Amino acid sequence: MDDFDIIALFGMDDGVNEQNNALGLMLNDIMEPLPELDDLEVRERGERARNQNYYETIVPQYDNFLFKEHFRMSRATFEDLVNVIGHAIPGNPNYLVALRKKVMFSVWMLAKPESFLAAGDRFGLPKSTGHYVFKEIVTIVASLLPNYITWPDKGRCHDEEVVFRRRSHGFPGVVGAIDGCHIQIKAPTGNPIDFYNRNKVHSIILQGVCDHKGRFIDVFIGMPGRMHDARVFRQSDLFEQLSNAENPLLPPNMHLLGDSAYPLMTNLMTPFRDNGHLTREQSIYNIKLSSIRSIIERAFGLLKGKFRRLQYLDVSHLDMGNSMIAAACVIHNFLIDRHEVNFENEAPVDEAMHIPNDDRNDVPNEDLLAVNKRNRIVQLVQ
Repeated sequence: MDDFDIIALFGMDDGVNEQNNALGLMLNDIMEPLPELDDLEVRERGERARNQNYYETIVPQYDNFLFKEHFRMSRATFEDLVNVIGHAIPGNPNYLVALRKKVMFSVWMLAKPESFLAAGDRFGLPKSTGHYVFKEIVTIVASLLPNYITWPDKGRCHDEEVVFRRRSHGFPGVVGAIDGCHIQIKAPTGNPIDFYNRNKVHSIILQGVCDHKGRFIDVFIGMPGRMHDARVFRQSDLFEQLSNAENPLLPPNMHLLGDSAYPLMTNLMTPFRDNGHLTREQSIYNIKLSSIRSIIERAFGLLKGKFRRLQYLDVSHLDMGNSMIAAACVIHNFLIDRHEVNFENEAPVDEAMHIPNDDRNDVPNEDLLAVNKRNRIVQLVQ
């Protein structure tokens, strides 16, 4: 007698109770026939179900609000971006994947911290093709940096000075604000300690200068997160250009604004260090400087808010990380130029990774001409 015969006999006992009934139900479940093999869905190894309709069917149904929410710009501006990128691609821009789809996929990847596998399914692209497309478009957009991140000419410097003076109620000579922004990255191979910053994460530094619109007019990308802002600044071309006495980038009456991590220079005004003994005049100067210098922090906040991939770069090669940062900065300016950004409502101060710069040995001695210039400004802003 096998096991099922024993269970059946037990179930027919005259003393049937609730336990027997439960056992009978279990028996029915056990004896239920299995489905035929032909009725089972069989998927070959390596085959993935992909969403073939998102780009072709769903996106065209988005209204203007939804399209901008997902792709950070209006449809008209997106088409302008496709046109710009298409003219910059050597060879066939539609190779492997249609150009519009390439650009849309790449903007999506910059805008959202989604995996290439998930985004590839959404756009109907294999993971390897998604990587190829993203690298192609990001590299092209990053190469456009000299066209979209440009230093203001004499006329624009004058216009900037007028706006900053009005906003600060009298702080003269300002054409932009400078600061550093840390972009968190995966620990790089080879020399991870150089990129390990004081917040105990690995990062790349983006040094940026922006105008009154939050538009970048200079960027310096790629220094390791362990480096002090003043040292990053001294490594940049901007420092050399501001220090060039024979051909200065700015006239003596104009300057950038930086925080106390930066050296005081003729063309770079910084706050007085608060040692607890500031005069009333010096405090007013500091308050007005801070009120307009915050524009660069808000520019970084907008950049990271629109392109959330920059909140953490999971990249194996630092060059690719630098290109992604550069591409985001280019598109940032592209959107501002086309009035896609309401800066007052969309630009929070970037506080995601504030790195204290408390090593004063990195800040060189202040030069006398710069000290005298700052003292004159102190009197003018009272």
